[in-house]
Order: sequence, then structure tokens, then C-alpha cells
Amino acid sequence: MGDTFDHKSNIDELIRGACDFQADLIRARAKTQEIYRSKEPVKHNSFRITLDGLIVRTSQVLSNRIENTNEKISYQISLVISFVRTHFIINDMIMEGDLIEAFTLIRKNFESLTRLHEIDSNPLLKLLKKTPNVINLFKEGGKKLYPTLSEIAHFGTPAVGDLLTITSNEDGRVGPSIVPVYNPDAIACYDRHAYVSIYFVFWLVQFLKNVYGEQYDSKKDERTLLSMLRMAEESGIIELKPEEGGKKNHAASS
Repeated sequence: MGDTFDHKSNIDELIRGACDFQADLIRARAKTQEIYRSKEPVKHNSFRITLDGLIVRTSQVLSNRIENTNEKISYQISLVISFVRTHFIINDMIMEGDLIEAFTLIRKNFESLTRLHEIDSNPLLKLLKKTPNVINLFKEGGKKLYPTLSEIAHFGTPAVGDLLTITSNEDGRVGPSIVPVYNPDAIACYDRHAYVSIYFVFWLVQFLKNVYGEQYDSKKDERTLLSMLRMAEESGIIELKPEEGGKKNHAASS
């Protein structure tokens, strides 16, 4: 008996299926983003726009020539550019319903931020090929956030599947949606994302001051940063813990 398998028909079917699914994804993501924007609190929206703009403005300073550079600075610049690219990818993922993927990249940026700080205070040879020690650097904030990010990134428990959004079918079946659907956890996911990016901008402004000196006028960025920090506190994105005497110190993740 000859081979009756129709390879051409099979390929045509696979192509149609893949193209149709991609079209479904585009429609689903557009709908999810529309819902996200309608549910995003006004203060969150104002904060998000401010944070994104400040990240862009500060990172673009790096297009200027640095007079005295070295291997550490070059390494840090690469980390900064990667962080910035990833920040905006995460934004899209959160608004479009890809929360597991967003949390996974938040973990990546948390590690990148940790490495930026580690390079400031350690010889490169001590850091190469070693995983950044997030908890050691961020203390309580790291202990609260990093294990959660790792659990999601590794799909460590069945509960992670809830981030896929459980949907009900007319025939009674219940299960995760294969295309992105708005999930109420999206705002909480954004808060974790923002927490990491706030610390990043703090670091970046100081880095620019160090490498550019008087060539970088930091006043506008520093004022924007402080204003943004107040917005983050008012939005519940971060909590500024009071020190003794009523002063406020480090931020804690919400």
C-alpha cells in the first residue's frame, strides 16, 4: 500500500492554523489592552506615563560620549540598555494579558538591577558567571518579591496557572484561555514591575552623574523622580516606611 499522506495539504492546513491563531492573538491582545486601560486607576496611569518618560529621557543621555570609560562602565551600559528594552516589553505584556511572561521578565530586570549595584562595589572577576544576589542587596523587599517572581518563572505551583485566566465554556468545561484575556492580577503585576523600575531610575540618575559629571544636569530628572515617588506612594505602588522621628526611608513593594 502506497503512502497516501498528502504532505502539501498538511502544510497548507498548518499554515492556515498558525495564521488564524496569530490573528486571534492580535485581536485578543488588543481587546485585553483596551480593558486594562479602562480599569487602570487614573493615578496609576499618570505614574506609568511619568515613569516611562523618565526612563526614556535618562537612558537617552547615554547617547552622549563618555570621556573616561572602562570595562565596568561598558558592562553597566549594556545592562541599562537591556533593562530599558525589557521594561517596555513588560509594559506591553501586562496590558495585553501575558502575565506569566511579564512576571518572568520582571525577575530578569530585578536581577539586572542587582548586578548594576554589584558592579559598583565589587571587582568584575568576583561577579562573572554568578547569579546576582537579589535578596542580599534588596533585603526585605527582595525576600518578599524575588521568591514570588521565581515561583512564577519556574511555574513552581499549580496556582501560577491562575495567571493564564480561567475561562468557562458553554459545555461546562473550565480551563486556562489559550489566548490572552484580561486578568484582575494585571494591576498587581504592574506594581511589582514599577517597584523594580523605580529603583532602576534612582540608580541610573546617580550613574549618569558619576560618568558625565557636570555635563549631565540632573536637576530636572531628580525633581521628576521625587515627584514620581510621591505618585507611586499615593497609588499604593510602593509604601515608604517611616523611620524613627517620623522621617521616611526606603520603599517597600506593595
